[in-house]
Amino acid sequence: MNINLQSLIQASNELGAVYKTHHSTQNVVELVLNDESYVFINWTTPLNPQSISHLCLDNVFFYHFFQDSINMPKTAGYLYPFCDQKYLQYLKEKSYQEIVNSIENQFQYPLIVKNNRGSLGHFVFQVNDRQTLFSAIESIFNRNSKTFDYVALAQDYIDIKTEYRAVYLNGALIFAYEKNIENAIYDGNLSPLHWQGAKAILVHDKALLNQIARFCSSLFQKMMIPFCGLDVAIDKQGVWWLIEANSAPGFQHIINDGCQNEVIDLYKKMILFLEGKGAGF
Repeated sequence: MNINLQSLIQASNELGAVYKTHHSTQNVVELVLNDESYVFINWTTPLNPQSISHLCLDNVFFYHFFQDSINMPKTAGYLYPFCDQKYLQYLKEKSYQEIVNSIENQFQYPLIVKNNRGSLGHFVFQVNDRQTLFSAIESIFNRNSKTFDYVALAQDYIDIKTEYRAVYLNGALIFAYEKNIENAIYDGNLSPLHWQGAKAILVHDKALLNQIARFCSSLFQKMMIPFCGLDVAIDKQGVWWLIEANSAPGFQHIINDGCQNEVIDLYKKMILFLEGKGAGF
């Protein structure tokens, strides 16, 4: 069973909520609350409408929707130049060379290049010159790769001091944890918690939690995302940035580093919210 759903089951048991598992993996959990069914599948929950989940999944769409509401790295998207004919109306750069030229006209080195709908830090490149930029674009648009994406992103590089995952339910910050790489070893994946020896450390400092909450509040003023994990970072000049939003956050790292009770409590709040008993947290 998915590690998220294990915590959901524990929360259901502690609250006496009725549930049923489906499929041999037990990775489909149905909660029955007030005679209504709510289905959780792997990391996904029934809280977010499909349009919001899609918005969080598509980094280009997310950036253009929220860029005036919260501080994010400048982002530009580039369509696969050899796309199907039905997408030609969206195509501007018709070769890798034109994509590289466009990126160099808009960004300075170093910069970040990644696929639009990636996860777990796969296909995220820090590029420092034209040659590595070209190679990164080729890697993302490799049709023989299982992780082929038809849109590549270019982003401003942020010199991050510390990165956090902030978990929100109905616009309320439930908990946050630091993606600590103090004693970790970089092994090719830029995502902090994929470094060898990285740790997820729960944030207890109320002043820091208040800083995170204040920074993220403008996003929810623009539009409510019922459930999400926000990757936020403070750079070495003390400026806060939203790096990414995840509408189906996983909790493996924070659970493995000893904080399953916080995740169980999150699911308790979620169950009560679905029952209509937990509007405020």
